[in-house]
Amino acid sequence: MLRSIHQFLNRPVAEDFGFTNQVRQSLLSGVYVFAFVYLFGGGHTDDWSRAGLLALFGLGCVLSTLVANWLVPSLLPALYDEDRWTVGRQIVQVLFVLLCVSVGNMIVMWLLRIGHATFWEMYASVTLIGFFPISVGVFINEQRRLKRNLAHAQLLNQQLARIAIDPSVTESVMTAKPEPTVAPIVLSSENGRDKLSLPPDQLRYVESVGNYVDVYWLHTGALHKTVLRSTLKEIEATLASHPDFLRCHRAFLVNLRAVSHADGNARGYQLTLTDVPNRIPVSRSFVDTFDARFDTVARSH
Repeated sequence: MLRSIHQFLNRPVAEDFGFTNQVRQSLLSGVYVFAFVYLFGGGHTDDWSRAGLLALFGLGCVLSTLVANWLVPSLLPALYDEDRWTVGRQIVQVLFVLLCVSVGNMIVMWLLRIGHATFWEMYASVTLIGFFPISVGVFINEQRRLKRNLAHAQLLNQQLARIAIDPSVTESVMTAKPEPTVAPIVLSSENGRDKLSLPPDQLRYVESVGNYVDVYWLHTGALHKTVLRSTLKEIEATLASHPDFLRCHRAFLVNLRAVSHADGNARGYQLTLTDVPNRIPVSRSFVDTFDARFDTVARSH
């Protein structure tokens, strides 16, 4: 029982804390609060003063939700790391949103000098009204993203199957005929002292680790790692003329020709690369770009 609960709370969930999405969600929350209280709070359709009062509470809900779901995540990005976002974190976030809405309602009541409800009475009523619809909305969005990513991962795997990669090929993964005349790529550190030169088809992926990048590349069937003091943005700029390389995550850049399998989840994809033991994530914000670029690369064969 406890193990099942632990697994459920640690299940990955994708959440978009971007400004545009949260403005839309906040407006929907404000409309919901207004409609719910107006329809089920004993009011009358001709009670314009009551409608105006509830509109203020709806506006307070919009602003409070925007603070909780956009401003705070913007100020604390490490706490709202998409790669570590789980069902348990989402539940805590929902309770935090309801707490902020309660504070907003108390401020509105204080400004209008109405009501005598205590804060905890307000929080209880807000939670009763808002927890269920918010949780349902999160669940629906998660299932929609999961269904979409699973379906697209299946399409990616079908494309890989049509390309018919020869598993015995290690140096050139998605190329039927190696091209020895292809110029090597040169990755260098910020000061230019440390450099790594290698054929494009040997580079597997690059991972950002603090002020450094770990470059993983293949040679004579073995995976090697070279550490350079650089940023993923600089590596991405260096590889800009090579469409086979794509940034798929804030911390990862991958060789699309090395992809051998893709799995989907609510956050995005998990990529398996030939001769690479670790799986590489494709985060939610990079999924559409990845799909378009991978389709282009696959069509080139």
